[in-house]
Amino acid sequence: MIRQGVFAGAAVGLLTAALGLPGTAVSAPGRDSLHHCSLRPLPLPAGVNYGEAQAVDPTGRFIAGIGTRVTDGVWEQLLLIWQGNRVTAVDTPLAGEVTGINPAGVVIGNGSVSATYRPWRYQDGQLTELSVPGTVSNVWAQGINARGDIVGRGSVEATESQLPLRWPADRPGTVETVAPLTDGVANAVLDDGSVVGTSVTPGGPPSYAGWVRRPDGRISWLSVPGKPRAWATAGRGDWAAGGVDDTPEEGDGTPQRWNLRTGAATPVHPAVGWRIHGVTASGVVLGETAVGHGDRVTPLPGVTEGIRFVRASAIADNGMVVGWTAGDRLTPVRWTGC
Repeated sequence: MIRQGVFAGAAVGLLTAALGLPGTAVSAPGRDSLHHCSLRPLPLPAGVNYGEAQAVDPTGRFIAGIGTRVTDGVWEQLLLIWQGNRVTAVDTPLAGEVTGINPAGVVIGNGSVSATYRPWRYQDGQLTELSVPGTVSNVWAQGINARGDIVGRGSVEATESQLPLRWPADRPGTVETVAPLTDGVANAVLDDGSVVGTSVTPGGPPSYAGWVRRPDGRISWLSVPGKPRAWATAGRGDWAAGGVDDTPEEGDGTPQRWNLRTGAATPVHPAVGWRIHGVTASGVVLGETAVGHGDRVTPLPGVTEGIRFVRASAIADNGMVVGWTAGDRLTPVRWTGC
């Protein structure tokens, strides 16, 4: 069984952070100059009190996230979509979290319906639920590519396992398993249709490993010799990124990336952190509070007297990073030049 919080990414709730519970602060920069790395807040619609930027498309044109409006003590979530400095708010009870947006502005995410997680897609002004298999309980959408293919995972309660899922753009209304993988998660889908994820390895060790499944069905495992565990949480172009660990038990591990064209595994500077939130087409890796450019690390600025911590969520191919800061409120932000 794969622990879903490690390999599929975990959304940090607006309410938790707004109440000031512990987060991650960024230490003073020591490995790279920040003179070119700048933070700018994203605008919030009138009446929206808090916000998180949670996804950016690979071109950097569209940003999507979640906002919260508090009216007479009632908290309401909204889907927020930014294009430049223009922001659009969409009222929907399904908002929950945003997990991806493609260059056409199609947004995916997950919300709770009667205490059950369900995936959704926002396209052409309409938010609709995605189809789910009858064999799973909770379902999450995790990634989307340029043509609109979506991947994610479903929780199979009977076997306490995860099922990697795919929603093909050319067959609307259908959902399929990422065969032949039967216990794992699909976290990213590349523009050529290849899927990146993590699964229990048959006959291990390692006990589980990352993988890329090509459109013709070929599977290449992403691991590191001598490491009992490996996982892939992000993919873009010729790159996948995630982490490895020296022990077979659950733990934090260290960040790692793989060249999907050559199969070469390259360590990521540990200062990036083990929670990887994205990788660009050129192999730049995003952690929660830092960007890794090979041996060079750029901490994301923003911690000041009024900002307790920052949190990155996604990165575009042009290097734009989106996320949020927590001070007296949650503020959606973008970093450029990092």
